[in-house]
Amino acid sequence: MVLANAQATSADAEPKVPSSWTEHTASDGRTFYYDRISSKSTWEKPAGYALPTLDRSALTLEGCLHEPAVIGLVRAIVRHCGFKAVPTVSSIAADDPFCAGGRGGAFCCASKSIHLCEKPWVGCREVAYELSHALNVCRGQVRCARNGIEVNGNDCGYLSPPDVACSEIRAAHWTGRCAADRTEGRFRECLEWHARWAVASCYPEDENLEAHVRWARQFCIPEGWDSGLAERERRRPRRQQESSGAESTPSTST
Repeated sequence: MVLANAQATSADAEPKVPSSWTEHTASDGRTFYYDRISSKSTWEKPAGYALPTLDRSALTLEGCLHEPAVIGLVRAIVRHCGFKAVPTVSSIAADDPFCAGGRGGAFCCASKSIHLCEKPWVGCREVAYELSHALNVCRGQVRCARNGIEVNGNDCGYLSPPDVACSEIRAAHWTGRCAADRTEGRFRECLEWHARWAVASCYPEDENLEAHVRWARQFCIPEGWDSGLAERERRRPRRQQESSGAESTPSTST
């Protein structure tokens, strides 16, 4: 979810881009490298490439790039807003007040960071959900306001109640949270439930909850081209990268 009411590191600071290059072996035995975000492959070792040394006990963006919704949404963010819009991902202890009220994590729009609660059920699915909020903010579909709560000493920023409802509906749609309810009526009810829960959690005193949900239902449910954005980005044809000395660049499956 997105937080309603953060001290960013400098707004001009460049966030760390995930290490998306992976090493593979072609059918002829040669080693090649594949970038899971840009879909490029090359025979040459990318600058700065190193074998991953990730702590698998910690949830990271790099560790979730195998998840279809995650890689699709990262590609969408890069495509629409550039690498600087890709948020960082960090963990917060489950007993921290930040994680109260059933919260699994949140996207801080001011600091472009995702914070995940260290709870047993929190995983890459939640990373994808928060990436949806990052995409909504960077595309200007919802507006990030400054001076929200502080998370790890940084300004988290916040969204207004209508924008919380809007971003939640889009996130639930893109990440398949309501995939089990595919009949038109039940599908929309499921999307509205996510919007309603998020607004009530962020703004418990708001007396216009249902009006915010109705507005989001009318204007924010992805349709047409936007409906399958994450899946389409994941399946985008790979762009081959020219490399000297190679007849053709290799191809791998994500």
